[in-house]
Amino acid sequence: MNEVELELPAEALSAVPIFPLPGTVLLPGTFLSLHVFEPRYRAMMEYVIEGHRLMVVAQLDPLAPADAHGRPGIHPVAGLGLLRRSVRLPDGRYNIVLEGLGRVDVRHELPPTLVFRRAAAELLEDVPPADPGALDAALASLKALCQQVLIQAGDPDPDVIQELNEIDDPGRLADLAAAAGLTDPQVRQQVLAEAAVDARLELVAGALGAQLLTHMDDDEGLPGWGIGTGKA
Repeated sequence: MNEVELELPAEALSAVPIFPLPGTVLLPGTFLSLHVFEPRYRAMMEYVIEGHRLMVVAQLDPLAPADAHGRPGIHPVAGLGLLRRSVRLPDGRYNIVLEGLGRVDVRHELPPTLVFRRAAAELLEDVPPADPGALDAALASLKALCQQVLIQAGDPDPDVIQELNEIDDPGRLADLAAAAGLTDPQVRQQVLAEAAVDARLELVAGALGAQLLTHMDDDEGLPGWGIGTGKA
């Protein structure tokens, strides 16, 4: 989904909940399954369900200092997610599925008046290349490279390969290729933070290429499509 096509109510991002997680990045156009068990985040889920069904997944930044309220540092660019599915378990825990809608700037966090964090988030639009036609070769190369990475991982999902091959939008292709093939959450964070489409394509292609060489003789393989189920 293209960020600029989103039509969100003005108030939807004025106090959007933040789910800070280690090693987790929600890229636009991908899906993320999570298990929510902490009491404060159970309360957050009620807030999300009763509101606009939006929340932000922000990767914790161990190099960033805590803020003035003692909250752990997070990366300033995070993934905006739409709650597509939620199941409340008998003991109050939740299993949820989020769909990545776009990139958001979450540097303007609200005071801690609730048990979970919130921000006045700003939706970040893609910066298109000056000459989109010049990216045709880069698109073809990235599709082939991502397919190589997935094949190297063993038993690639044909639906994933088809999905990647059918994408013509360069920004969306970069995001989905990163979600499908990149294993390092810090590199995924760099992809999330890159608004310029041509630079994002170059970043993903370089990272996939380096990963392909690094794992040439590695039998452990690479993960499949998107981000697997995690714990929050």
